[in-house]
Amino acid sequence: MRPCRALLSFCAISVLLSSLPLVAQSDRITGTISTANRVVLTNTVPRKANPQQDVGAVAPSFKLNYMMLLTVPSKSQKAALDQLVAEQQNPASANYHKWITPEESADRFGLSSNDIQKLTAWLKGQGFTVLQTASARNWIAFSGTAGQVQAAFGTQIHQYNLNGVMHFSNAVPIAIPSALSGIVTGVRGLNDFKPKPMLTHLNSRFKDPNYVLTLNGNSYDFLAPGDIATIYDVAGVYNAGYTGTGQKMVIAGQTDIYLSDIADFRSGFGLSAPNCTTGSSGLITSCNSNSVLQYVLNGTDSNQASSGDLSEADLDLEWSGAVAQNAQIIYVNSPQHVFNSVYYAISAKLAPVISMSYGTCEFDEVTQGSPAADDAEWELGNSYGITIVNSSGDTGSAGCDPNSETTPAVNGLSVSYPASSQYVTAVGGTAIDLSSFSPTYWGSTNGSTGGSALSYIPEIAWNDMSEFAELCAQTGGSGQPNNQFCTQGGSTAQTGWVPITDAASAQSDIGIASSGGGASNCWTVDASGQCVSGFPQPAWQTVNVPNQPAARFVPDVSFMASPNFPGYILCTEISELGGTGTGSSCQGGISSSLSTYNSIIGGTSASAPIFAGMVVLLNDYLKTSGLGNVNPALYSLAQVPSNNYFHQVTTSSNVVYCAPGTPAGQPASIQCPGTGFFGYQAGDYDAATGYNLVAGLGSVDLFNLAQAWAGTTAGFTVASSNSTLNLTAGVSDSSTILTITPKTGFTGTVTFSCSSPSGLVT
Repeated sequence: MRPCRALLSFCAISVLLSSLPLVAQSDRITGTISTANRVVLTNTVPRKANPQQDVGAVAPSFKLNYMMLLTVPSKSQKAALDQLVAEQQNPASANYHKWITPEESADRFGLSSNDIQKLTAWLKGQGFTVLQTASARNWIAFSGTAGQVQAAFGTQIHQYNLNGVMHFSNAVPIAIPSALSGIVTGVRGLNDFKPKPMLTHLNSRFKDPNYVLTLNGNSYDFLAPGDIATIYDVAGVYNAGYTGTGQKMVIAGQTDIYLSDIADFRSGFGLSAPNCTTGSSGLITSCNSNSVLQYVLNGTDSNQASSGDLSEADLDLEWSGAVAQNAQIIYVNSPQHVFNSVYYAISAKLAPVISMSYGTCEFDEVTQGSPAADDAEWELGNSYGITIVNSSGDTGSAGCDPNSETTPAVNGLSVSYPASSQYVTAVGGTAIDLSSFSPTYWGSTNGSTGGSALSYIPEIAWNDMSEFAELCAQTGGSGQPNNQFCTQGGSTAQTGWVPITDAASAQSDIGIASSGGGASNCWTVDASGQCVSGFPQPAWQTVNVPNQPAARFVPDVSFMASPNFPGYILCTEISELGGTGTGSSCQGGISSSLSTYNSIIGGTSASAPIFAGMVVLLNDYLKTSGLGNVNPALYSLAQVPSNNYFHQVTTSSNVVYCAPGTPAGQPASIQCPGTGFFGYQAGDYDAATGYNLVAGLGSVDLFNLAQAWAGTTAGFTVASSNSTLNLTAGVSDSSTILTITPKTGFTGTVTFSCSSPSGLVT
């Protein structure tokens, strides 16, 4: 019998994967909501509400304009959400990058409609005005008076005088109706202690010509957008045709902003101008729908720009837009609290990237507000495909101390939150060593977007105290220190300056200025207020740091953050820079802003929006609706350092000088030791990735990273070695015609079936 030749005309291939089980939603509020029976929520009085600064209760009519009743998922809902978020980042899962909507989240992880109605009715019954309910049915915004707060939550609102500045806060812990126990975890808006912006200004005395690189009369003591494009290979992404067109991102803020600041920055560097309207004072009130800048007000408008917050907002908006040049930047302004801006952006799913340059140390987070609700909110954002980026802090290993502190740190070894959340990408800081301010790395002219960097410039971990000490150790031709302010005396303005001889004396003179980083250690607090433990190490954070027990480590990545070595150009109000007059510091041009106002800034408030802008470009490059939590992919890609996706940064430290024995009442692992300093060395790094507790995985080569990311799509490949197969009746054949090859860890089961045209052998 002659062979029969059959053509393989069709092969149907299907992948059998597990699906996520749905959690049946039921009512959780089963009893009557009554203030007659209450449960006290411990650790709900901010530690800044110190009885020594208490000046008495406010009037019962005192208005609280924006409060939030915060809830958390049930245990079964939380387990299901954890599973979903893990599968969304697992290339082998059917749920890989299948993002859900806030409305879908409401039915799976939120309160039932009945429960929301019960809470809303109770709030209204207490006299409150309900302002908004989250799309995911997990929080309710409302307003009311101090008297209503006392009646509903069993606490009094007092005033506190902190260094001459008046604040308000609840004076005793919140008490909620027992029917809400385990459901409502806190109320935000009972105090006005806001998170601190993570920015650091140029040292006002730092004008030494020996530091400023001068070539052919041009000075290069700052970073312009073109420098970032060159140093981090953002230019490679631009050249491939991806500049953020059609993409969106959110900047979270807590102040009104001036249009002139943003417009002057963008025009100064050849970027498209925002199309917005302003009030009589120049503050933005709205923007055209097609503008590169959008403005969203959430809460009660203060109709004023808040000092400190303004320069923070300007920095975030200008530099995120300097990277994602053609993306639409949505500024969400929640004057009552910047966290409200993130909540709003997540609930409305405004954009696939959110950047926030504010934070508070873990200890402060767990003793005010609702930490469990906050962390659940960030996780919900991840499930929607949102990447949340946050600054790791500017006070080195002393995350609870202010960066203006010029005395030894007293609040213990700590990290900043929400940077320490596993659902957030924490961005630390780097700097340029003095030896790299040379013609090897810097050109003599500026490009169209201000850049003069010639290539990637080797980075060190950001620690201005150490770098100032290094600078002061150098001597000029006369044998004197290389910088005038390193010695006492001199001009009238210099009289009384502390000589800088080492990092400790630099800290006492200029304050703490270093990359926030370390191990989470205070997410759990006992009834006495003592830190018990931090966040556990996420499964994706596959690094081992010498002599460090496993925990959530921060930061994840780092980029330039020093305001002095070299610092970023900033266009902001003159008053924000200590000058006199009104208007933008760049109203006379970029060069004038530098020579007249020293309009240079830094901090992880700069590095965070820069990385957020990079994520926007990744979304553009990958043509995706979002990447969600990017941390799993970052740590996976970092496992092979030779691929050059990351620039390892393993030099310098974030050591801070502290007062031995402080803070009292905390574990010895948190207190300042007898040596008078604590912190981490970048040289103590994970052997496989170079990860350390100062600079994380380091900075990135964005173009290399984008190409690598594009190659990590989920699934498998199917290849055919033969287009035909000769079959003989009654004879078995084990020839291979299809080869199934898994990609990026795919472990699913592949099945296939074949059919042939009618009349051919089956």
